[in-house]
Amino acid sequence: MPRQVRRSAHEAPVVRFRMHSRRSAVAPTVERILVFAERAGLSPERRDDLAVALAEALSNAAVHGHKEMPRALVRIRVEALPGGQVVVDVEDSGPGFDVATIVKVDPTDPHRLLVPGGRGVFLMRRLVDRLEFNAKGNHVRLALNGGGHRS
Repeated sequence: MPRQVRRSAHEAPVVRFRMHSRRSAVAPTVERILVFAERAGLSPERRDDLAVALAEALSNAAVHGHKEMPRALVRIRVEALPGGQVVVDVEDSGPGFDVATIVKVDPTDPHRLLVPGGRGVFLMRRLVDRLEFNAKGNHVRLALNGGGHRS
């Protein structure tokens, strides 16, 4: 069960929880996050964008970060602000990846179509308003703003 933390009457509700590092845990975790994120009043299109980006971030953490070791837990923090802003942090305890290299990858380049790697980050970047990684590459922050379409 998620643990809800509320710091003050003026701050947005925050929920923190963990996910076991299994592919089968990704979809139910996305649903849990979306239920909480409903407080922000995202449009259906933005909700779908968030769902796909979350599935990528959670899968990356479980599969690449933790090598699907079910006892390894992915840490998740969700903040939902009225007016349509949702911020989700996904963190694993794995070795991370070279953020500088992966963010430059364009998997739509004809020379890269069959090369694995980089598609998830590319997709997340297109679906959310802000995508940030820590220097180690094992913590990602996804942020969506407003109830309308991405700009």
